[in-house]
Amino acid sequence: MRYLILLYVCSALFFTACAAAPVAPTPTRVAVQPTLTRAPRTATPTRTAAPTITPTATRTPPPTRTPTATRIPKASPTPDNFPQTLEAWQQTIDEIAASADAQAQVNALWEQLTRAQRIPLTTQNGVVFLYRGDAASVYWHGDFSFWGKQGAVEGRRVPQTDLWYGTAKFPQNSRTDYQIVLNDTQEILDPANPRRRNDGLDVNNILTMPQFQNTDETKRRSNILTGTVSAWMPLDSQVLGYPVNYRVYTPPRYDALEKLPTLYVTDGERFAPDNIGAMSAVLDNLIAAGRIEPVMAVYIDERDPRAPQNNRRVQDFLTTPEKFAQFITQELVPTIDAQYHTAATPRARVLVGASFGGVFGTYAALRYPEVFGNLAAFSPAYWVIDNPNSAGGGATTGAQRMNDFITRAYNCGASAVPCPTAPQKIFYSSGIPGWDVGDLNPRAQALRARGDTVEIFTTPEGHNWGTWGGLTDEMLEYFFAVPQP
Repeated sequence: MRYLILLYVCSALFFTACAAAPVAPTPTRVAVQPTLTRAPRTATPTRTAAPTITPTATRTPPPTRTPTATRIPKASPTPDNFPQTLEAWQQTIDEIAASADAQAQVNALWEQLTRAQRIPLTTQNGVVFLYRGDAASVYWHGDFSFWGKQGAVEGRRVPQTDLWYGTAKFPQNSRTDYQIVLNDTQEILDPANPRRRNDGLDVNNILTMPQFQNTDETKRRSNILTGTVSAWMPLDSQVLGYPVNYRVYTPPRYDALEKLPTLYVTDGERFAPDNIGAMSAVLDNLIAAGRIEPVMAVYIDERDPRAPQNNRRVQDFLTTPEKFAQFITQELVPTIDAQYHTAATPRARVLVGASFGGVFGTYAALRYPEVFGNLAAFSPAYWVIDNPNSAGGGATTGAQRMNDFITRAYNCGASAVPCPTAPQKIFYSSGIPGWDVGDLNPRAQALRARGDTVEIFTTPEGHNWGTWGGLTDEMLEYFFAVPQP
């Protein structure tokens, strides 16, 4: 799994940086069975080199806001006989290592931890990653290291035993995806942690710290009316010179509805499925609850319909963004407006993207404000346009062209780019600095200066589909909320 510029292994997700870091050997995946057809690593952001990210300020100026928490994930209570701090853990390990029956004590501790589902072991001031097995080296990488070795949690072996452990001080309210890397090359799922999720390419383990909270609406509610999602349909693009698949979500009681607002969702093959982005499930839940008005969604598939194993997101989002933007605005939107009950106005359309898709979405929305009056950019990977050389190949020049245009659009009153006739409304999301994109406030301020409405939603997570799916309800209510009594 890699989303952050493979050209985030963001092409050699989640998943080539502002300042290039040494690249660790690419781990070999084993024992991972994704539910989707695996896309090539070049289709996703590389994680082998972490982007240079400037941490955000300790406070985010208004109108930035953190999603309101309504649900606390269930977690096993910490038994009194487990170490409560990292220091207490180290003392326990030192005592085991000094004993004459170290392996027997490890066996007993492991049995207690696995029975309580406490691996990784979260403590009052950090987390202990654990692995048992024969290896020359062990480390844990994930969102917290941008899926590279630099910043990963290094493992130490307890002498005379098969137990490896690594410690880290993560925020107590955070959540992250991770995997284990053996011998610097073999990437595996944590066999002792049953908590996993699909990121569209692979399956990752999930670590949830004790105080993590979110408003996740991705779990389908029972006994509600649900919308309809069409089969994938090809649209032969004259602009691109190849077909693009799309599918359409229509809300419950669609036949009786008119002038529906519409989401145009890039990476739709990941945003749509219930086991990845779960956007259709969130739409159903919020519409049924009366929290948003009925909304349509058009999911755009970045896979080649003729060879689904080939993902074209780097080609479409970075190498030839001008053509892909023309395809959406000049071919797809008119097709949808002609065939469905849409409100054919820019204020009723939202362009949605995550990571590279968020960068492309920024370019396309600013380039075509007469088509899209709204933009939702989940963790937009702006490092790829801040440092276009990190993209590599044809994506370098495409990223540079997008950066040049976006810069002019920020200063539309003083550049050749005309300002939009009406202010645009923009949703941004970002996670923990160093785990996700950096400070989005400078870009938000540039957009506000030209009259646009912008909010940044922050969450203590990383760059992954669990994060973006969990923020989809905030995004939908930002654009389509129904006033509550």
